[in-house]
Amino acid sequence: MPNANLRVMTFNLLSSTKKQRSHPWRLRKRNIARIFTSLKPDVVGTQEANYRQLRELADLLPEYDFFGEGNLGPDMAHSDKNWYCATFFRRDRVRLLDPIGEGDTHWLSPTPEVPASSYNLGTRPRLVTWNQFELIGTQQKFLFGTTHLEAANPWHRKRSALQLREYVSAKVAQLGPDIPIFLTGDFNAVAGSPEIRAMAAAHPELEPMFDAWAEACAGDCPEGATFRGLGLRDKVGRKLMGPRRIDYVFFRPRPMVRSVTRIDFTDMEHRQQALPSDHYPVVAEFALA
Repeated sequence: MPNANLRVMTFNLLSSTKKQRSHPWRLRKRNIARIFTSLKPDVVGTQEANYRQLRELADLLPEYDFFGEGNLGPDMAHSDKNWYCATFFRRDRVRLLDPIGEGDTHWLSPTPEVPASSYNLGTRPRLVTWNQFELIGTQQKFLFGTTHLEAANPWHRKRSALQLREYVSAKVAQLGPDIPIFLTGDFNAVAGSPEIRAMAAAHPELEPMFDAWAEACAGDCPEGATFRGLGLRDKVGRKLMGPRRIDYVFFRPRPMVRSVTRIDFTDMEHRQQALPSDHYPVVAEFALA
């Protein structure tokens, strides 16, 4: 009988342009690949890596394909400053229904079809990439997206959250109320913030998206901070700001989520330079049938 469970991971991979000396990508990428190989997620939403990083990671993961778009748009495709929202998927578990490059890419801005556009006062352009898949052996289709929201401006994040829900609502109207939809990402906002509440707040015209972490623990949640940081500056920041759970797996409809886990780097701490990222990945398991 086909396995109807879907394992979803979100992972901010940390751009290679950051921490270049203290935590170089050439060391980090192998431990990132080890996490993929150990956990075997079916589909992974990644954030912040540039195209060169994605290509090098894909070379270490022959069972996965990937696709995505960078926040600076196709004209800057190979720039190391171009942060991608990219999706990796296991070819033996899920089938991409959209031809690669033909999914939906929207910039989180008043002009979502314009590459590299942004709301006012954002630190950099932000985007979301969406594609439709089928879980092999089940004929179950699902929609999967990954995004990376604004770092400094909460208004920008809240408006982006509403834009994401508008897209989801349009897809539910098009594909029917039973279509599973998953959205992974670094939302740069803690649980309970206005922008995270905006993902599920009651609205007469918008479909809610549910936080897998909160749903799996039925409201009795350990904090599960996902921003780890790397180096002294981040350590000081953690002390000042406290633990922050800012990486999410959202989904609809209820009930589907079976479990959610934050993946720590405990067995890698002995080699600080090679720690995978300044974010912990989060893995959620869903029952699609």
